[in-house]
Amino acid sequence: MSKPSPLLRSSSSESIVESSPHETPVAEEQTESPPSPVMKTKTKKDDQQEAYKASESTNTIANANESSSSSAIVTKKNNDGEKNFKTEIDTAQKLSATKDQWKKFSEKINHFGILKLENLNSEAIQNLAEWLNTSPSSKPMGLEIHWLKGAMSEMDYKAAKALAIAIQNNSTINSLKITQSDIDNKTAEFIAEAIKSNSKNKITELSLSENKITAEGAKVLFETLKINTTITSLSLKHSYLGDGGANAFADVLKTNTTIASVDLSENNITAVGAQALAKMLKINKTIISLYIYNNNIGDEGAKVLAEALKINPTITILNISHNNIVDQGANAFAETLKTNRTITKLYIEYNPFQTAGAKALAEAMKTNATITTLYIIDIYLSDDALPYIKIIEQQCALNVQRALVENNIAGAMDLLTTQPNLIDGNATSVRDVNDVIAQKLFVLDKVEKLNTDEVRNNPNSALNKYT
Repeated sequence: MSKPSPLLRSSSSESIVESSPHETPVAEEQTESPPSPVMKTKTKKDDQQEAYKASESTNTIANANESSSSSAIVTKKNNDGEKNFKTEIDTAQKLSATKDQWKKFSEKINHFGILKLENLNSEAIQNLAEWLNTSPSSKPMGLEIHWLKGAMSEMDYKAAKALAIAIQNNSTINSLKITQSDIDNKTAEFIAEAIKSNSKNKITELSLSENKITAEGAKVLFETLKINTTITSLSLKHSYLGDGGANAFADVLKTNTTIASVDLSENNITAVGAQALAKMLKINKTIISLYIYNNNIGDEGAKVLAEALKINPTITILNISHNNIVDQGANAFAETLKTNRTITKLYIEYNPFQTAGAKALAEAMKTNATITTLYIIDIYLSDDALPYIKIIEQQCALNVQRALVENNIAGAMDLLTTQPNLIDGNATSVRDVNDVIAQKLFVLDKVEKLNTDEVRNNPNSALNKYT
């Protein structure tokens, strides 16, 4: 019969466990397992409270978001206001600076009406253009701009376009010079088109010297000259025209009847370009001065030009210095000077011709009565050429005096017709006018006496004897 199980007794104050001697005793440190949680049933009231709390939480978050959004809007409005205010300040400051610069433009116009400016940047050029467009009370008669150094072509030629528009609308500027400014073909085209399109254009003197204009850009400019009737003086010296530019210009001057002065110096023009210019000179009847110094026309170029000047009736000034001309070229010009009666100034110095060339020019001057300036001095000339140089200088001095005599006679003749007698109003001269005319006519009648060695050696005292 099995043994009965031990009794488990408990009381409110303590628990006692009695075990069988055959069972493993339980460690005293072993703790009791925690009681299982009791599941509580939710009531309707509990659901309402939780819903209320969730609603309160949602409202709090919404209010926070709304507050944050409102704050962001206010901040944005403040930022926009600050930005607009800053923009207004910047605009006002820029307007003030522009007005100050416009004032400086007006103050820089000299007593000849010329405005001279240097080292302008792109923004300053645009300000200048705007000032010219506003028709200021002080309008310049001439505009000279130097040392821009690329400012015209910056920002897609913004400054060049602005200045071109100002030129197109201008009706006061008669002298425009933009030099040493890195002007390229495109800028030259803008300027050419502006002059061409300006029906009120009054520009008579145009200089785009010492820039980067090539034959291509020059051709566009020259096309403008085919229809322009105001420009009388043009300078493109120290550019990159070459023979192509010389040919294009010569073609224009075959028909242009207003240009009187041309400067194509320092453009690498050779005998080919000189030949084109020579053909033009045989046709053109308006050009008075031609400057082509510091090119490379050589003897061949000099010979064709000299031949053309036997026919041309208007050229008074010719500069062919620094052109690698030797004795053949000098001899060609000597032959021309024997018959030409219009050239008064010939610059042929710094060409490597020798004593033979100087002698030929000196012999030609003995019969030339119009040349007042003939420069042939050069480091290539030897001492043997010095006597011929002296003859040339003396003859030039003599011709200067001769010109003064002729001018005085012309002036006296003008007095005959422009100064009426104060008593009876007849166009008769006073005694002084008659005396001047008599004296000067006497000199002209004895003009052959001026062509002597004695007079050449001392032209001033010899002429004083007659005047």
